Amino acid sequence: MKACLLGSTGVVVETSRLQRLAYNAAFEELGLDLYWNVAAYCSLLQLPDEFRRLELALGEGAPMGLADEVLALQRRHFARIIDGGLKPRQGILDVIGFCQRNDIRLGWVTTEDPTLTALLASQVEGIELSSFDFVCHRNDVSKEKPDPAIYRYALQQLGEQPQEVIAIEDTARAQASALEADLQCYLYAGEYALLENNVLATRDIYSTVKRAHSLWSDDMESLQPNPAPFFGDTHASNTPI
Repeated sequence: MKACLLGSTGVVVETSRLQRLAYNAAFEELGLDLYWNVAAYCSLLQLPDEFRRLELALGEGAPMGLADEVLALQRRHFARIIDGGLKPRQGILDVIGFCQRNDIRLGWVTTEDPTLTALLASQVEGIELSSFDFVCHRNDVSKEKPDPAIYRYALQQLGEQPQEVIAIEDTARAQASALEADLQCYLYAGEYALLENNVLATRDIYSTVKRAHSLWSDDMESLQPNPAPFFGDTHASNTPI
């Protein structure tokens, strides 16, 4: 395969619990009568776009600019909580290393804002933005996941066809975005993801990526034309000298 696309930030690092704590700290500081327990946050995570989750929770009658204020304060609390570092999800560093060793281009296809990916890259052990050939954000497209726009944009950036690329997502809703763009997308579900029967779900993402690359290589080899048989020098004379 020619490229591997890591999707939502939750593919790279498990932060759902810490994000929830940071939101609740922001709500409390602003005096809002709002608290997200685990069940409520799991439900909200079905919306891949963080800002839309917040707008939905605050309601239509929320004062203009309140969502921006909450998000900015949540970022400060989140940065405080993760100060000192985070560990990436199991297998992710192996996937990055495998891609680098095999000349497979690597992308991070999020619909989050750039400040979050930059913050995570500065705190997650072994993750740097320079590890990726490109990083997509919500500002790059007008529609959020599960619309396929962000993955179609990523394919344009790569200049590759969908069959040359795989994707990895952490929720079924985000996975649908990649599938709609005709990509093979594996579901590496996070701790807060609602997981149902899914034939592309995996708990061992490194083995899954290696197997996908091996199958792709086999397919490419099978498409190569067989060399014409060689019967020796047909122009040689059989007449004795």
